[in-house]
Amino acid sequence: MPKKPYVGEKFIKQAVVQTAPTDKINSDEVLIESLIEAHLTYTGRESGKQYEWKKAGDSAKVLLEDVPELLEKRLGGNTCCGSDPTGNKIFQIVGGGLR
Repeated sequence: MPKKPYVGEKFIKQAVVQTAPTDKINSDEVLIESLIEAHLTYTGRESGKQYEWKKAGDSAKVLLEDVPELLEKRLGGNTCCGSDPTGNKIFQIVGGGLR
């Protein structure tokens, strides 16, 4: 049972912070996060390596040569649905060689 504060004593709030996995990221890799709630697999056009994200928020180590194409991907084919360069991104960088 939590202790009750004395008169004049202040509560201290604590936050739990989750960090990216501690696996080492090589200088030729970037940690890419999925922004959509879907199971995604992608085979890098340049490297031929396969990457997988099981849900939104999952991250995968991606070789630098495959990063530009992933970051350009958008959800939808019409302006209303995300083909606008700023709309409905699927992936974002969360760590690694590029920042």
